[in-house]
Formats: sequence, structure tokens, C-alpha cells
Amino acid sequence: MAQHVESSTTPDMKEKTPLAGGPGKKVRISFKQGISLISSYASSRLGAQLRSVAFVVIYLVLAQTFILKAPVQQVLWVAFGVGATIAGLAFFLEGLILGIMPLGEQCGLRLPPKAGPLGVAIFAIIIGVTATLAEPAIGFLKIQGSAVAPWDAPLLYLILNRGSGWLVMAVAIGVGLSVLIGVFRFLYGWPFKPAVFLIIPVLVVISFVFERNPLLKPVAGLAWDTGGVTTGPVTVPLVIALGVGVSKIAGRSNKGGASGLGVVTLASALPVVAVFLLAFVLSEKVPGPSSAAAFFSDDPLVRGRAEYVAGDQDALIGMAQNALAQGFLQETQFRSLFPDAPLKAQPRDTPVVQTADTGTPLTNIWRYIKDALSAVLPLAGVLVITILIVIRERIRELDEVILGLIFTIVGMSLFGIGMERGISALGSQAGAALPRAYAETVQPDEVVHGVDDSSIFTVPGPRGGVSYIWIPGDSGPEAKPFMPSKLNQDTHTYRHIPIESAVFSKWGRTAGLVVVLIFVFILGLGATFAEPSLAALGLTVEELTTGTYRKSTLVTNVAVGVGLGMAAGFACILFKLSLAWMLGVPYALALILTLGSSEEFASIAWDAAGVTTGPVTVPLVIAAGLGIGKEAGATSGAFGVVATASVFPILAILVSGILNRARAKKSIGHEAGA
Repeated sequence: MAQHVESSTTPDMKEKTPLAGGPGKKVRISFKQGISLISSYASSRLGAQLRSVAFVVIYLVLAQTFILKAPVQQVLWVAFGVGATIAGLAFFLEGLILGIMPLGEQCGLRLPPKAGPLGVAIFAIIIGVTATLAEPAIGFLKIQGSAVAPWDAPLLYLILNRGSGWLVMAVAIGVGLSVLIGVFRFLYGWPFKPAVFLIIPVLVVISFVFERNPLLKPVAGLAWDTGGVTTGPVTVPLVIALGVGVSKIAGRSNKGGASGLGVVTLASALPVVAVFLLAFVLSEKVPGPSSAAAFFSDDPLVRGRAEYVAGDQDALIGMAQNALAQGFLQETQFRSLFPDAPLKAQPRDTPVVQTADTGTPLTNIWRYIKDALSAVLPLAGVLVITILIVIRERIRELDEVILGLIFTIVGMSLFGIGMERGISALGSQAGAALPRAYAETVQPDEVVHGVDDSSIFTVPGPRGGVSYIWIPGDSGPEAKPFMPSKLNQDTHTYRHIPIESAVFSKWGRTAGLVVVLIFVFILGLGATFAEPSLAALGLTVEELTTGTYRKSTLVTNVAVGVGLGMAAGFACILFKLSLAWMLGVPYALALILTLGSSEEFASIAWDAAGVTTGPVTVPLVIAAGLGIGKEAGATSGAFGVVATASVFPILAILVSGILNRARAKKSIGHEAGA
């Protein structure tokens, strides 16, 4: 990621050199030339983000429309959201380069001599927390609470809804501790492998413990997925910039730590620990999974815990009214459970991602701006205060920093609008459409008018006659099984429930499931190839291995790993497989392979898990996973796809690295023999 930022700024610096006419000289340009320069610069930045989003969007739209035969809903909103996402990412990343990262590197260069180890430790924790709050994808997790039924997974519902602030803070504290360890690693040259061998086995063991507890089990996938969310475009570049500065002061500029190797892994792992701890603490205060009627039970102990999940008694009553409206509670059950509450239920659908708001457009835009301000300003404030008060220096290139902060706020606002109304909506639609490949689809009821005796006929069979009714279809009348209860003889109408066969029904349900996994594999493969930070990591690998391990090899291996990992994650949802085993076995193999790898190469392999989870990929994958989980009846267990998509690339790189080294030794042996 650090290399990506450097490569993003270098071409512009080269372009500016001829115009500058030498150090300290200014060149006057016309208004037309200025517009031309700005438009060229903007188009290059927008083009980079367009390329990173285009494949995923086009692939989802084409596959959903032509293969799954489910047209995209709210096309204009989705198109608007995609455009806002592209523009938001361009502004956001440019703002990081101009504003946030220079502040971070200045702090890293000047803070250690001024504040000492204790001051650096305090600063590292604060900067890790505030950087996490500024991650554009972290807020996306809070939106997903509407996809979980509180009685199916009470603890998961609590953490994603009323406790979403606790979730974000737990993740932020985990990142803060990661930054603390990373900075001291840069400062004192600590090795990378011991941290991995200590943290990862603990996480895997905790996952198995959680899986044995029905209350804790749904939270395990969420906890692992937060590791992918945190290693985004804010945290990783900022921590690397801070680490580069600290490494230079410590005289380790030529070590692996100077390039930030290994820091992404720490920033991915410790937030998982923090969420596990949060879930364990809250588990004593919520009821266990049950039916809706049991969740709203009037037993004092159960009622108290249910009110804790909802927030208070009024919120619990509102939750029960919604459950009644959606058919999870019967009217008699509601009256017996809440005899004093008014029977006033307002139907409310709970989609995976809400794409419509009740407020006015101006109100919604202001909400996105406020979210961006509350995310960016604390981070910038910590950096600026540290430079001005602790380090006691002026801020370098203040005008560029201010412009960068403005870009960051504008970009995060646009990104929030685009993700909620475009990318996430598209992902949830694709996820909801995937079951069409292997399962029948029940369509909305149709009322057939003018039904009489001639519309119904009986076909004799070995077990008696079977009645059918003629139903108008696209290519003419179609014979459908007749259900007498759906016929109204007074009005001569028949209420028909269309059932559409699975797209791949000719080849059986298994074939449809295989198609879904292939679809997901291609999605992960294409999305990974578009990640710009992965190409930067590939350049780092070529430098460290003196060209023996090429960038193209790394990119290909990581892309295949992500595709396989996403397919494994969706297999867990579709077949209700154990997420603990799906993560535990690959991580165990990765640890074994890490023993035989060099320190630098192992750091790269483990960091690859973080660079593949970009700000577009993570929300899209989670939305698609929750979409198919809702259709498959496993919404509470739909988290964990990001986690599986992160572990398989580690295996792919470690295996390919060992094979590549073996081939290199064999080649050297042949040359020596010759």
C-alpha cells in the first residue's frame, strides 16, 4: 500500500519539474492551460478508480440479468451510486495522499526524539483508534443490522444494532493496539513471525469455542470479517507512513519494517480478538436463539434480556409489532405477551441493505457529510495537535494539507452515498438472485379472471385423477396444478401463485450450487486483479527477491486465492459448513509453511490478506453474502466470507514461494553442474 501511494505521487512530481523551471521559480500558465492540467489529472485519478470498480459492476449486472434471469432493480439509483463511489474513492485517496499521509509521516519522523517510547506508544494507540473511525467501510457493518432477526441471533443483532458503537470502538481499540505493536516493531526491529504464531492459533481456538455455543456462534464470522474491514485505505497507508518515519529515526530504513511489512497482519488480527472479547462480555446479558414467541416471552428473566437487546420496553414492543407485521408472531401471541400495548403494527420490510431513506435528499446528504466530518476531523486533529504542540513544528505544505483534508471529507461523503445506494444494493440484489440458480422461485400472486368449468380439466393417473387449470402465460395458456382453495366461485377468479423453476433445474440442484460457487470464484478473481495496492505489493516482492518472484506471479496467486476463499465462504453459507474448520485448517497449513519461509517473504504473504480487502470489495462481498444468506435461511451465519477470502491468498503465496525457491535452487544446481 505504501508503494502504491508513492507511485501515485511520483508521476505528478515528474510532470511538475519541467513546469517549475528549477527550484524556487514560478511559471505562469493561462486559464486554459490550468483547466487542461486539472482535467488531465482528474481523469487519470477517476480512470484508476473506474478500472477498479468496472469489472465487478459489469460482471454482476450481466450475470444477474442474463444468467440468473433477474433484472437489476432501481437501475438509475444503482448507476448513480456507482458513479458516486468512483468519484468518492478518487477524492478520498487523493485527499489521503495530500493531507493525511504527510501529517502521519511528519509525526513518525519527529515524534520519537521529542516524546520518547512512552509518548510514541500513547500516540500510536490514539492514531490507530481515530484511523479506524475514518475507514469508509467500517460504517458499512452498522448498516447490516437490519438483515438479522433478533430471535435468531440475539447477540449478533445487539452488536450490529444498538451496540454498533461498541463494535466500532472494539475494532478501533484492536487497531490501536496493532499500531502500538507495529510502531515498537519498527523502533526495535522485532521479528514478524512470533506475533503470528502467538495470535493466529489463539483466534482459531476461540473460533471453535464460539462455534460450540449457539449464542456466540453467529458472532464468529462477524469478528473475523472486521479484520478485513480495518485494513483499508486509511489505516494501512497511515500506519506505514508512521512506521517509515519511525524506522528512519531508528536507523532501520533498509530493514523490512521500513516498508511496513507485517503491519497489515497485526491490524487484521487484533480487532478480531477485540470483537471476540466484546461478544463474550455481552453474552451474559442476552437471551439465547429461539423462536419469535419465545424471544418476546413474558418470563421476567427472558423479558429483561430481550429488553436489553432492544434497548428498553418501548423498543421491544415496537420490535414485536414489526414481527407481527412480518408474520413471525400471531395476533393472539402478541396480545398475550403485551396485553397493555396497542395493536398497532406498521409493516416494515427489512432488506439486507436499505437503499431508501425517509428523510429529504438534503437531510440525507447532510447526514453523509456529518459522518465524514466526524470520521476525518478527529484523525486530522490528533495529527495536527501532535505536530504543533508536542513536536512544536509548523505543518509542511499547509495549503496542500488543507486541500487534502477537504478532498478526504468530500470523498468520504460521496463514497457513503455511493456504497449505500449503489454498490451495496447491487451486491445484495446479486446475493438474493443467486438461489435462482438451484432453487425454485415463488413469484407474487396473480389473479386470473373469468374462470369457469371449462378452465379446469382432470388428467387420469394410476392414483386417480389430477386436476389442472389453464393459466395465461407469455407464450399462451399453460396448464398448472389446480388448488380448489384458490378459486372464488362467486367472482369467477382464481389466485395463482407462480413458481419459476431453477435456472439450472435440468441438471439438478447440485449443478446450480456449483454454478453459484463458480460465479463467486470469478467475482473474487476479477475484483482482486483490480486492486491497485496488490500491484504495489507485487513490486515490493520483486525487489526483495531480486526478480526471482515476479509481480505477475504474486498477483495471479493472490487473485486465485481470493476466488477460492470466497467460494469457500459461500459454501459455508449454502451448505451450513463449519466456519471454524474452514478457517482453522488453512491457517494451520499457513503457519506450517511460514516456518519454512524467510521473514520478509512471510510478512508479504500474510499482508496480502489485507491488501485484497479493499473499500469496494468488502462491502460488496458482505452484502452479497447476506443476500444469499437471507434467501437460504442463514442470514445470521452469512458473515465470514471476507475472512475466508483473506486466508486462502496467504496459502497461495506461501506455497508458490516455496515452489519458486525450489525451482531457483534446481536451476542454480544445473548451471553449477554445467
